[in-house]
Amino acid sequence: MFNILYNIIIFIITISSLIIVHEYGHFYIARIFNTYVECFSLGFGKKIFQYRDKYGTNYILRLIPLGGYVKMPDLIQDNNVKYIKKFKLLFFHKLNFFKQILIILGGPIANIIFAILIYWMIFLIGLPIKKNIIHEINYISISNMIKLKPNLEIKKINGINVNNWNILNMELIKEINLNHQINLEFNKINSNVIKNKKINIDKKFITFSKEKNLILMLGILPKGLKINPIINYIIPESPAEKLKLHINDKIIGVEGKNFINWYNFQKLIYNNPNKIIHLNIKRKEKNINFSILISARKFKNIGFLGILPQIIHTKNISNIIYKFNLFKALKKSFNETFKSIKLILNSFFYLLYNKKNIYKLNGPISIGHVASMLIRNNLIYYFMFLALININLSIINLIPIPILDGGQLLFLIFEKIIGKKLPHKIKQFIYTISIFILLIIMGITFINDFKQF
Repeated sequence: MFNILYNIIIFIITISSLIIVHEYGHFYIARIFNTYVECFSLGFGKKIFQYRDKYGTNYILRLIPLGGYVKMPDLIQDNNVKYIKKFKLLFFHKLNFFKQILIILGGPIANIIFAILIYWMIFLIGLPIKKNIIHEINYISISNMIKLKPNLEIKKINGINVNNWNILNMELIKEINLNHQINLEFNKINSNVIKNKKINIDKKFITFSKEKNLILMLGILPKGLKINPIINYIIPESPAEKLKLHINDKIIGVEGKNFINWYNFQKLIYNNPNKIIHLNIKRKEKNINFSILISARKFKNIGFLGILPQIIHTKNISNIIYKFNLFKALKKSFNETFKSIKLILNSFFYLLYNKKNIYKLNGPISIGHVASMLIRNNLIYYFMFLALININLSIINLIPIPILDGGQLLFLIFEKIIGKKLPHKIKQFIYTISIFILLIIMGITFINDFKQF
């Protein structure tokens, strides 16, 4: 119960910071152009706090802080006439086309600037980096097929330097979308001899896991992660499900011997299709023996059991701290923001390329879970996550859906072209359709979240 409450609090803090920054971006640009802003509202539902400033702007905090808006009315009303006359405030629709565009773009720009400032702070303080050292290889994986081994440090992907797992994963996503071949350059720990391996990948083969981590999908387990022989997931209709193995069952013995490691266990399963193996499972305080008939995959004569293990973080002695001076940190923050934008855009294109991936979109529950987990483990990584979702929000808001900033821009440009405003009824109809589309997408993300947690 405490964990759920903690996750909710962290989620509210995280989302509220995004919304405040975004809406303040609109508000700030509007104020620069002396535009009348009637209301700056955070959240929805019942008002719990409000304050009106000397320019007539009513600042409102509502009960449920999920959303917000800046209201700029089109007409003089009794409640705003004195402010407009006193400070000679302008209405949004009376501004020139260029100023209107800047006000609409103010929100997304503010989120990008906030992300740059977060990265700048991180690079000034110092970023703990986990070196790309392989701890273990998944037996049923591409990496095992090309004979990658533990205790290798990956240095480059297709000639691009990668000094930590985050950059390595980002470059993998980018390169897989552009190429079918990945060239890895690496060396053994404490050796300067560089070797390389080529991985040929069909883009259709890659589907994002819930962690969106291509490193794990390629079968590489980084140093600092450890596989526990505890069942974390059971594939539906697999031999494991039919035999009624349970999540959190711990494998303590295989074929009468103590469990050694996951690699050898996978090797045993993979190489023994249509054969019976014997497992000793610890379930709560009981030891249970199982005899399991390993099924065979139809497309290949390989064994299949249908369980995924628990992967946990361990203390990593391979951390290094990257710190930069004031100007180098600022340059690095711009580079990191630009890389994040490219990564997010690549993910969107991948989503359009394979529409089934919409069922793997994460929603607010995932954001809360990840944010709370990162705050517990490392505050620096939480702020990196905060920067990334600021960039996400900025890009999402530029999608040309009428209820979003991108849709507002589309309306503005279209009305400029035709030389008149669209009828209110048509706008209202388009808004209703766009809200319906967004609600469907949000519903899908909630369902995806509930499936994961």
